[in-house]
Amino acid sequence: MSSRRPWTLAELLAGSPMLGARTAYISLADWQRAVGSRLAQKTLPERLTEGVLTVRVPSSTWAQELSLLSDVVAERLRASGHAVQRLRFQVHAAPAQGPSQPVTTVRRAEIPARLRQSLELVEDPELRRAIAEAAAYSLARQTR
Repeated sequence: MSSRRPWTLAELLAGSPMLGARTAYISLADWQRAVGSRLAQKTLPERLTEGVLTVRVPSSTWAQELSLLSDVVAERLRASGHAVQRLRFQVHAAPAQGPSQPVTTVRRAEIPARLRQSLELVEDPELRRAIAEAAAYSLARQTR
């Protein structure tokens, strides 16, 4: 018999690959909103670990230029709910014939007003955000 306590809802949500994504992944849509379409075409957010977002760039020149914008980009991502403290750039030459794997776009639906009102009753802001995100993903899947 294990003496481990039951998992909290927050722990279960954080462990979910889709719902815990904000702690490990920046969606391409959020990235494009933060850096603009021109920069988003040349860069790729890879992973978010302990507040450090690793960004793939095509050259050291791009890394240098983007480092000048990193505070602004990090602030925009924080405003979107991502726990980004700083950016780290990693140079990777782009594949000659485009990406080897298709890019997956995760869609979110608009949350109905009634549900937004109900969510306001949830005191914990992190839990409220996770539930809202789960609902947005679920609603988007239902409307396909």
